[in-house]
Amino acid sequence: MGLWDKFVVLEGLDGSGTTTQLNRLEEYCREKEIPCYKTFEPSDGFIGLACRAVLEKREKADTLSLAQLFAADRREHLKKIKEKLEAGEWVFCDRYLFSSLAYQSLGMDFDDVYDLNRDFPAPGFCLYVECSVETSAARRGGRGGNEDLYEKEALQRKVSGFYEHAFELFYPEDVKGLYRINGEATADEVFKEIISTLGI
Repeated sequence: MGLWDKFVVLEGLDGSGTTTQLNRLEEYCREKEIPCYKTFEPSDGFIGLACRAVLEKREKADTLSLAQLFAADRREHLKKIKEKLEAGEWVFCDRYLFSSLAYQSLGMDFDDVYDLNRDFPAPGFCLYVECSVETSAARRGGRGGNEDLYEKEALQRKVSGFYEHAFELFYPEDVKGLYRINGEATADEVFKEIISTLGI
């Protein structure tokens, strides 16, 4: 088994339910006594907190600066992820480089974002919780609070297209690792599909 085989990334549009499933995965593994580590991007490190401040519109940065911040946060974050994987733990991460390619490409050329992220390792499992823009928008509406920088419905349609482009680059037809999860299903059904996919 390779080092990154237990690295599991949850991806999807805002409102697709990745955070809900991340928390359920951690709870499931704790109950089964399966060693695991739950994390997310942007991380809670000092660079990740700067990213989050921009996303939440508390600070401003141009698109290139923000993309560079995300890449820098990821570089630091991977040190902790690698440490956990080397210890034999499963690592579950809410968002990863695919989110950068999908979201930062709204404001700059996709290839430029790719250049910032191309050398990061692909996870053993990329679980793309796939649901429509309409479904994700309805779920976001039920959360309340202010919209993040990228949560406008028209932008989410573009994000969906950029996700597909990213997957084509990292997961050509002969490369395993991308798993499309039916995000239109109930949270329980989505979780069952995820557990079945991971085989845990």
